[in-house]
Amino acid sequence: MKLTALRLHNVRRFAGRGVAVEGIGDGVNVLCAVNEYGKSTCFDALHALFFQLHTGAPGAVQGLRPYSGGNPLVEADITTANGAFRLTKQFYGGKRAMVRDLASGRLVAQPDEAERFIANLVQGGTAGPAGLLWVRQGITGIERRARSDEEGEKRARESVLTSVQGEVESLTGGRRMAQALAACEAELVPLVTATGRPKAGGPYAQAIEERDALAQLEQKLAGELRELRDALDRRRSLRARLAELDDAERHATLLREVTQAEAALATARAHGEALRRAEVEAALARNARDAAREAL
Repeated sequence: MKLTALRLHNVRRFAGRGVAVEGIGDGVNVLCAVNEYGKSTCFDALHALFFQLHTGAPGAVQGLRPYSGGNPLVEADITTANGAFRLTKQFYGGKRAMVRDLASGRLVAQPDEAERFIANLVQGGTAGPAGLLWVRQGITGIERRARSDEEGEKRARESVLTSVQGEVESLTGGRRMAQALAACEAELVPLVTATGRPKAGGPYAQAIEERDALAQLEQKLAGELRELRDALDRRRSLRARLAELDDAERHATLLREVTQAEAALATARAHGEALRRAEVEAALARNARDAAREAL
């Protein structure tokens, strides 16, 4: 069995959200992050997926639940001699366990059958490869733990340390380390000086110059991009206004409104002329009246 991906949701510090570790390949895979970033959470969730029933809530499962509560969900993609599968377990509310075939998406097993499927993957306990799951940080020695668990973890740690020690000794023993150092120094000669600075004219110095040139080009292009975006925004606004003016229906409406306004203006002007004539006639009538009064 090989692990190819791990996904968590609502597990410890990832309350209400998820995290995924994808693309796990053959050989050694290093999960690197600062402290308290969730590395141990990933291993503990993996341990719960393989070794805890989805229907129970022992300490290992309780430890996955965030302070805000909720239902921890753990999912892993694996490959075996029989194909690739996706294992899923959800604890507490909505308890479920499922196994899907990744190639077809077909549901292979659920609840009890899924638990048996997963159990068959890790037969052998700490004596087999699954023992690696116990080699994780966070064991302080003050937890209440069964003696069998402690012995199992001790054997697993001893097995792993023995394997790692053998790999380290195979590299550092004899002349292999000297050869490795010499090869590294030979690779560094055209790149850096004795003080570790980039060697003038070397590929490292050229790469730095190219990086700086690309950074300047990026700044220049960013400025041009901002100008182009502003121009596009203005163009979009003008096109919208042009489309509004070119709208036949709106144009007809405007023409009707202009015709009505012109007619109203003509009427107002005629009324103004009639008013002025009436005012002249009224002035003449007043003069005639005044003359008649004097004559009388």
